[in-house]
Amino acid sequence: MNHYYRQDRQHDSLLAHSSLEKPSLEKARSSVDYFPPSSGHSTHTADDIHSSLSPIINVIAPLNVDIVLEGETGTGKDTLANRIHQLSRCSGPLVAVNCAAVPENLAESELFGVVSGAYTGANRSRAGYLESADKGILFLDEIDSMPMTLQAKMLRVLESRGVKRLGSTQFTPVDMRVIVATQTPLLQLVEKGLFRRDLYFRLDTVKIQLPTLRSRSDLILPLFQRFSQEAAVRLKMTLPPMTAEIHEQLLTHSWPGNIRELKAAADRWALGLSPLAEIQPLLHPRPLQLKDRLKRIEKFLIQDALRRHDHCIDDVIVELGIPKRTLYHRLKVLNVTAREMCAGGGEACEA
Repeated sequence: MNHYYRQDRQHDSLLAHSSLEKPSLEKARSSVDYFPPSSGHSTHTADDIHSSLSPIINVIAPLNVDIVLEGETGTGKDTLANRIHQLSRCSGPLVAVNCAAVPENLAESELFGVVSGAYTGANRSRAGYLESADKGILFLDEIDSMPMTLQAKMLRVLESRGVKRLGSTQFTPVDMRVIVATQTPLLQLVEKGLFRRDLYFRLDTVKIQLPTLRSRSDLILPLFQRFSQEAAVRLKMTLPPMTAEIHEQLLTHSWPGNIRELKAAADRWALGLSPLAEIQPLLHPRPLQLKDRLKRIEKFLIQDALRRHDHCIDDVIVELGIPKRTLYHRLKVLNVTAREMCAGGGEACEA
């Protein structure tokens, strides 16, 4: 059976303006302060963005099944592969291979190994990455970059669970799990003739779609705080004071580079530079529309109020200055889940 797990946070394209009244918006915005001078380190980590995946990860990690990780650049596919390895029953190592970084003319010998004399310059026999992953997990990152000729050989390995070193006819069994990662959905590559259909179906046992940073807008400021504090310590710098304008920049940015981009922005901020100004002209030839910016800010303000008031709806509507009916309508429009609303178990929380 094929399992497909993804984090869906679709946005309502009909939103033309924020339904929070301006005084309430300003009041809520002024109460948001993640960077007080005396504050300690943020308790949030980059792993928090994967929290919605924990149920499926906890189930599949101990099982001997292959996994496909699909997600944009910077969503933490390598981090998730390491987590799966830690939770697995494998006694061997996690062997990570970036398929895009291995030269095509060396890929076969690097993956499958080579015997002495197989080709000019092969002075000694050595195991490849696959043999090194025995009793463990082979993590093939950016498998969408693997040449078609190598894909056919990889399929044989997955079918037989063993390898023949380059220049040898001896079959060596390999007991391993395989995790592959890709930025482009493999099915799209299959339809374009860029990925073997048989290899796709061989790998397509469990597929996990990693959430983007923009789908977890409630984590943007806490994670930026943590990364900024860590960068300030590492660089021996003092963080500049945070402003409402920077808050809004961070919340309305689309973060195509996800966590990796957020960490780079935090490093720039620790150096006293604008976190986004230098890269926005390159990444955003078409700026976000006003309605999209307002929607992101509104969602963050509501999520933040729910969190600070321990998810007590009565306290939240008092702070935001809106009726309860309006709040529930905005929760539905902004796709704030029941888990987000009730995780704190506040008395007035209604799932």
